[in-house]
Amino acid sequence: MRLLVSFVLLLGAACLPGTARASISSLTPIDGPSAEIVDFGGVAMAPDGTGGVVYRKRVDGRIHIFAAQFDSRGGWRAPQRVDNGQRFDSSWPAIGAGNGGRLVVAWVQEYGPSTDRLYSAALDPGARRFQPPVPIDLNVGESTGTWPSIAMAPSGNAFISYLAMQVPGAADPPGYARGELRGARYDGALWSGFGFPLNRNTAAPLRLPAAGATPRLTIDVQGNGLLAWQEPDDQFVDRVWARRIFGSGQVGIATLVSPATWEEQPLRAGVDQFSLDTAGFGQGAIAYRQLAAPGGPLPGPRIMLATIPEVSSPDAARFGAPRIVDGAGAAAPAAVGPPSVAVDRVGDTATVFGLGQRSVLVGADDRTVNPPERLDDGRTSIPGTPVVDLAASGASVAAWQVRRGGAGGIGVSERRSDGVPTAQALTAPVGGIVSGFALAGSGLGDAIVGWAQGPESGPQIAAVVVDAPPDPFAVQTPVDWVRTVPELQWEVPAHAIGGVKYAVTVDDDTVAENLTRTKLALRSRNLDDGVQVVQVIAEDAGGQETTSRPAELKLDRRKPRVRVQRFRNRLVQVRVRDGARSSTSGADTGPASMRWGDGKRSSARRTASHRYAGGGPFTVTVRATDKAGNRVTTSKRVSP
Repeated sequence: MRLLVSFVLLLGAACLPGTARASISSLTPIDGPSAEIVDFGGVAMAPDGTGGVVYRKRVDGRIHIFAAQFDSRGGWRAPQRVDNGQRFDSSWPAIGAGNGGRLVVAWVQEYGPSTDRLYSAALDPGARRFQPPVPIDLNVGESTGTWPSIAMAPSGNAFISYLAMQVPGAADPPGYARGELRGARYDGALWSGFGFPLNRNTAAPLRLPAAGATPRLTIDVQGNGLLAWQEPDDQFVDRVWARRIFGSGQVGIATLVSPATWEEQPLRAGVDQFSLDTAGFGQGAIAYRQLAAPGGPLPGPRIMLATIPEVSSPDAARFGAPRIVDGAGAAAPAAVGPPSVAVDRVGDTATVFGLGQRSVLVGADDRTVNPPERLDDGRTSIPGTPVVDLAASGASVAAWQVRRGGAGGIGVSERRSDGVPTAQALTAPVGGIVSGFALAGSGLGDAIVGWAQGPESGPQIAAVVVDAPPDPFAVQTPVDWVRTVPELQWEVPAHAIGGVKYAVTVDDDTVAENLTRTKLALRSRNLDDGVQVVQVIAEDAGGQETTSRPAELKLDRRKPRVRVQRFRNRLVQVRVRDGARSSTSGADTGPASMRWGDGKRSSARRTASHRYAGGGPFTVTVRATDKAGNRVTTSKRVSP
């Protein structure tokens, strides 16, 4: 298991903008301050580091959707209106990102009583403007709780889930209403609905959705999705359910994630908050806040974690048994907040949540749950509702809100795959309190954090980018000894933001730099015979360096040495040597051949002797090969 190193944030006396560290960019004001900004909508990031933010803003008295694109090579582009040509108020913005700068934004456009419509617009790779809006669903009812969620694959295929809620009726329990969980698939140009509701029982009412308890959707690298939502079970207790959605358009069965029992006792209280994440080929994790009922098996609300293996696993259709991950043991933690979870492709997880006024992180694998580690420095007056993203290399990013009096901001911490943390507190130039924020990661340790901050009279949209260094990688060298200078090749280290250049070192001496290709023909003059350590240093556009794992290059360009020595009584001895063990490959394990010149032959690995019957002279011929393939043939006349 890779232990998650603590995120440590040392805030100053006030939340003021500071000089950006190498891996956390300077804050970028996206829009405002302006009284026309309504709220922050969300953020998305693709595996290649491109992405964007979405928010709402008034134009001529109407509320419209705006988005700003982040180009991993060119930085932030100016925000632009997305719901072009639409005259009425827009709401419920959501955003997804694919490789190459692709973005897709969805929103609801007011149309009439109980007949609001769901639209989207796409920004294709290389384009500068969003395409005109296209419909997803022309009747989502009265958009009081649509809560769309978009997940986009690197290729540009995407899924969207959303709620179509009815007005609560007299027969509905308080806080519930009839509704449908709907979904659609995007092929890069058009949306196609699944044609049927995705919730388990459409005849049962759903709890009126609220932040933290709305349907969540993710997508893996193959374009398969995982959907999670909250719905009452047959005893009318709110549980978390999930189902897989495949790129072919097929939908898996609904499976229960949060159980109805705990330690063989019924859980009569429901779940009120949950978080979903996917990595690799469908490895998934859901963290949720399980409430407690009087007389039940839990002393209070607990944070629980359940995981599901990748789609090729025999158990890919269901989540495993949940575990408590709030670190409180048998006691109930005080004031536990909503969780956020991240999972990597092997199933390791990071779960963050508020605990009292603290923001904490808990790492876990399939065997061990680590103790909670504090994110904030203790000088904030709110838990922070932290969020997290986790990379396969072990790199991770966390963000949370901070507040001291009337000053607020965002804490951001990035941990490299080698465990080195970097942290920073940021606040928009307008100052004030953060009113909404979100984090989206590349899956490689990079992330975009966006938020709204400031007074109602003039809030501001701001963002910061976390740029992780290239992932660890390997350089390829021959396994055995070689006698010719080889061409080095190395992996392209996984990275998202900006390009990468390389330097090559041999025994810590730099022999080439500023390379853009992943191979190098070494020069003979840069190498000595013997065992040498070769490493490649990858440097990204931000100056962050990752050194490859060391590789040994075993070079031996010298032929074996042959010594022919005469002794008394017509005895001649041949010795084959290949030099010092540290700098040569050594004589071949196969025998050297000796022709003694009197018609006799013999073979030996290193030493051979022969006694002549007569006085000669004779010509001794020796052929030998070392382990690197260097060959020698030598002849010497002897007179025993």
